[in-house]
Amino acid sequence: MLNEILNIFEKITKIPHCSGKTQEIREFIISFTKNFNYEIKTDKAGNILVTSKNPLLCLQSHIDMVCVGNSNIEIIRDGDYLRAKNSSLGADNGIGVAIMLYLISQNKNLEFLFTNDEEIGLIGAKNLDLNIKSKYLLNLDSEDDRIVIIGSAGGVDARVIYPESFKKVYGVKGEIIIDKLPGGHSGIDIDKNIPNAIVELLKRVKNTTYIKGGERRNSIPVKVFSEEVFGGNEEIEVYDDKYIHFLKELPHGVIEYDFEYKVPSKSINFALIDGFESVFSLRANTNEKLKEVKEYLLSKTKGAEVIFEDEYPAWAPEMNEFTKTIIEVTNTMPYVVHAGLECGVLKEKFPEVKFASYGPKIENPHTIRERVKISSVDKVFKNILKLIERMENGENI
Repeated sequence: MLNEILNIFEKITKIPHCSGKTQEIREFIISFTKNFNYEIKTDKAGNILVTSKNPLLCLQSHIDMVCVGNSNIEIIRDGDYLRAKNSSLGADNGIGVAIMLYLISQNKNLEFLFTNDEEIGLIGAKNLDLNIKSKYLLNLDSEDDRIVIIGSAGGVDARVIYPESFKKVYGVKGEIIIDKLPGGHSGIDIDKNIPNAIVELLKRVKNTTYIKGGERRNSIPVKVFSEEVFGGNEEIEVYDDKYIHFLKELPHGVIEYDFEYKVPSKSINFALIDGFESVFSLRANTNEKLKEVKEYLLSKTKGAEVIFEDEYPAWAPEMNEFTKTIIEVTNTMPYVVHAGLECGVLKEKFPEVKFASYGPKIENPHTIRERVKISSVDKVFKNILKLIERMENGENI
C-alpha cells in the first residue's frame, strides 16, 4: 500500500501543479478516477468532487503547491525522508492527494474533495460550488502526525502604499543583497526565529534609491535587494528619512501567543516590498482576533494607504464526537494551527459537517528544504484505514 501511494505521489510531482496552473493535475485526477465506480463533479473554480453513492466520510486535499526553486521536481530518497533536488517537493498537499487517489483505486465507500489554488488564498474553497454528502470531513493538509487539528487561523493580506517622497544626497550607487536565508511558512514558522530578509535589510539601510524583496505573500522572505548610496560626489535622489523610519517601524512576528495550545494567536509577516509598496500577511486564531490584528497594523501605518485583500475566516477550535474519535484512533493530541486551512472556509459552507485535519510529518513546506517522512505517511494512512473500518463496522462516532 505504501509503495503504491508513493508511486502515485511521484507521478503527481511530474505533473505541473503550481498555484494558478493546475489544469494538468485536474485532468490527471479526473482521468485516474474514471477507471473506478464513482460520480465525478467539477465546478468553475477548478474543484473536483468524487463521490460514492452513500459515503461514510469525505476526505479533502488541495491540488496546488508552492513552487520554489527548480521547475522540474527531482525526488531524492534520503533515509526515511523524501525531498527534492533544489526545489520544493509538493508533499504539501500532494501526499494527501496521493492517499485519496489510492483509496479511490480501492473503491472505498467515501467521497473525495480536491480543492484548487489553496496556496494563493484558498480560492477553490472560497468559490466551491459542489455539495458534499458526508456528515464528516477529514482534511489531509496537516504536517505533524502527532496531532489532530481542531482549529486554524484566519488571515488577510495587506497592501501598504506609502506616498512617494525623496531627498537628495551626494555619493555613488552600490548594491546590498541579502539572499539564501532559510525562509519558511508565514504562519507555522512565524515563531521559530527565522530571519526575515526584508527586516534584516532595513536594519542596515540609510540612503536608499530602491528596495525590492520577498518571494510570495505566504512565506518569510529569503531574498531582498536595495540600491544604496555611499560616499561620493554625484547628486542622487533617495527615499527621504520619514519613509526609511516608517519602514523600520513596520511590524513583523508574533503579536500574541496562545499558551493553551502553545501556538501564536496573532501574527504579522512582512512578506514583500517593491519601492513604496509593501505586503503583509496577517493571521489570527479567531475572527475577533483577526480584526484586532488589522487594527494594530492600521495603527502602525498612519500616513499610508492600506488595502486588505483575500481575507479568509478562522476555524474556531471545536471538540466533538468526530474529533474525539480521530484522536482516539490516531492516539494523538488536539491542536490549533497558526495557518489557514480550508476547513475554516468549508465550515462556513457546510455548518452541520464535523471537521478535523490530520496528516504526515512534512518539514519546511514552501521552501527548497521541504521533506516528508516516509514512515509517517505509512502511519497516517493506516490510521485513516482504521477510521474507515470503524465507520464501515457501524461503530459510533
